[in-house]
Amino acid sequence: MKKMLQMMVLMCVIVLGTQVAFANADKETLQEGADITSIHRLAVGLPLYMQNDEKAPTLDMLKQIAYDSSRVARSYVVSYDAVAEGIKAKNNVDITSLDRRQAAKLFKENVGDYADAYVILTVANNSRTTFFFDVYKAGSNDLLYTYEIRANSSEANTVATYTNLCEQFYKHFERAAQEQQKANAKKK
Repeated sequence: MKKMLQMMVLMCVIVLGTQVAFANADKETLQEGADITSIHRLAVGLPLYMQNDEKAPTLDMLKQIAYDSSRVARSYVVSYDAVAEGIKAKNNVDITSLDRRQAAKLFKENVGDYADAYVILTVANNSRTTFFFDVYKAGSNDLLYTYEIRANSSEANTVATYTNLCEQFYKHFERAAQEQQKANAKKK
């Protein structure tokens, strides 16, 4: 009986240890003085990404993945294409046909009409894929929150991996907002 119990404990340690070993490495930073509890609408900006593998998602696919992954969030998320259509209707300028810098400038100037803040995803896909999410306040473009997550070395540059990393951002962002809200309630 004692041997059986030891065997069960060993199996539990192995199973729990492998789950921890395969967790993605991440880091989040809430800027001092930033209020992310007031963000009710979050817009997705055009990702900064270069496809380096034929099997990896394209820029358009990544843009869609970043938006579709927001389904795990409770907050309202506005897609890049929706903001681009709004800018086109309002200003008669198609930012999807402009070069990256001009499009980013027009996006930043007009995103306040559609959201309280916006997120820009930067992808570093060298030996291990790393996603950097930067959340800025619409209008002032002040940095509010950053989140970095690194894929495991065993994870390939696939739609599934990119979706998982994006979903983790939305979960952590909402958790950070809830923690800030609880901290603010304790101060009162």
